[in-house]
Amino acid sequence: MIVLDTNVISEIRKPAPSEAVTIWMMRQPDDELRLCDIVLMEQAYGAERYRLKNGSDRYSQRLNNLIVAYNGRVLPFDHTAAVLAGHLRAKREAAGRPVSVQDAMIAAICLSHAAMLATRNTKDFEGLDLVLINPFEGG
Repeated sequence: MIVLDTNVISEIRKPAPSEAVTIWMMRQPDDELRLCDIVLMEQAYGAERYRLKNGSDRYSQRLNNLIVAYNGRVLPFDHTAAVLAGHLRAKREAAGRPVSVQDAMIAAICLSHAAMLATRNTKDFEGLDLVLINPFEGG
C-alpha cells in the first residue's frame, strides 16, 4: 500500500505533470494507492484559498473529483495515528530535527497502516522509520 503525499497529488493534477511522476503513477496498481485525511485537508485548504482569492471553484471541483476517485481508499487519522504522531514529533524534536504537525500525522497514518509514502519531500520524513518513495526521481 502506498499513500500519496500532497505534492504527488498536486503534480499529477497539473496540465503538464512531471514525466517521471506520470510514468511512476501509470506503473502503480490503482488498488495499491491511497490518500489520507491530512492530504485531503491540505488539498481542501489550497482549493479554498484559491477560491477566496480568485473567485473560481476550479480547484474545489478537482478536489471533489479526487474524493470520488479515491472513494474507499482514504486512510483516517484515528486515535492510533494520533498517539503515534505525538511520539514521532517528540522523537524528531529530541534529535534536533523537528517535523511539522501535518507531516507527523501523515507519517503516523502510514506507519499505523504499514503503508509506504510517495513524496517529493523525503527529507521531511527521514528518521521516522517510514518507507519512502520519490516518484519525481524517475527510474
